[in-house]
Amino acid sequence: MNLQSVANLNKLPLHILVEQLDSGHFIASVSELADCVAEAENREDAISSMGFAYASVQEKIKARLANVEILTIEVSNNPWTDFIGMFEGDEEFAELAEELRTERELDTNGAA
Repeated sequence: MNLQSVANLNKLPLHILVEQLDSGHFIASVSELADCVAEAENREDAISSMGFAYASVQEKIKARLANVEILTIEVSNNPWTDFIGMFEGDEEFAELAEELRTERELDTNGAA
């Protein structure tokens, strides 16, 4: 597994999710911190309220991070995706694939 430790917690990037409700209000939340949420009548106020909410819980965040090890993982691409489309435009392969499909259908229908 390819895990990397986050060394500098002072510059830990956080993601603010901004969502507009059916009522027209906006909710801003920090995805990494479930208890850090603000609601306001407009987007700008929701985001600025989030800044104040973050400032008010900054000590709580520091205490929480003091006992936490943050690891990141790089997810590699599925190795099979390298083969997607490799036979595109290949008439011989298209014929072979069609023959295999036909045989499978015969086997499935019990006519083989």
